[in-house]
Amino acid sequence: MFMGLGLMVLLGPPILSAIIIIVQKGGPYLAIYLWAFMLVLSLVMMAAYPVLIAPLFNKFTPLPDGELREKIEKLSSSLKFPLKKLFVIDGSTRSSHSNAYMYGFYNSKRIVLYDTLIQQCKNEEEVVAVIAHELGHWKLSHTTYSFIAMQVLTLLQFGGYMLVRNSKDLFQSFGFSTQPVLIGLILFQHTIMPLHHLASFGLNLVSRAFEFQADAFARKLGYAVPLRAGLIKLQEENLSAMNTDPWYSAYHYSHPPLVERLEALDKSDKKKQ
Repeated sequence: MFMGLGLMVLLGPPILSAIIIIVQKGGPYLAIYLWAFMLVLSLVMMAAYPVLIAPLFNKFTPLPDGELREKIEKLSSSLKFPLKKLFVIDGSTRSSHSNAYMYGFYNSKRIVLYDTLIQQCKNEEEVVAVIAHELGHWKLSHTTYSFIAMQVLTLLQFGGYMLVRNSKDLFQSFGFSTQPVLIGLILFQHTIMPLHHLASFGLNLVSRAFEFQADAFARKLGYAVPLRAGLIKLQEENLSAMNTDPWYSAYHYSHPPLVERLEALDKSDKKKQ
């Protein structure tokens, strides 16, 4: 917790200062300048977080040689995934939550496994199936599509802010007689909150569709049975809701409930038969 607060104190003020300066001097191209700044910041954080920041909170160790490593490397090679390093993270020091993810640009990719994933999925095929699902996101360019969508929404948001940033009515409606830049940004964020909820709902729908597609990708590789078993174990260990109301789930969750994912896998198997 203290490490996180320290990073906020270290990084927050310079970022806020840069945003305020851009707003003050951006002129008619303010939205583009703000978007460009946030784009560069996002790319820098994507590159720096797993290498410089994440190791401050968790320990990364290379996955030991053995059958699991060989299977993951073989799967990556078959999909032409440019795997450079394979790590295990000590997630068990914080919680029993298990996961796997990948990061890196272009031809230098890394895969990270939570130690809890290896502990909970005793069958190595289940771990490989989870990795196949994650590789499905990469192969189907889900991360790229999501990043582009976020950049479009960010640009639209800054464009909207540019239209109202000098509006006296906006500030006076909240009891302000002056127009500080930071206050204007906060008021604008609160004003468009309903649109934020709509955008979030739309992104959740897309994210859920991506999850089904990644599951289908792993199934096509022959991992339907171990993926099904792995998903059940992870859901149990992570104490996640397995069967929620469809509308509540669609609005609040970026991942489909376990029951829906299993049903989709079963339907795919029946169609195949």
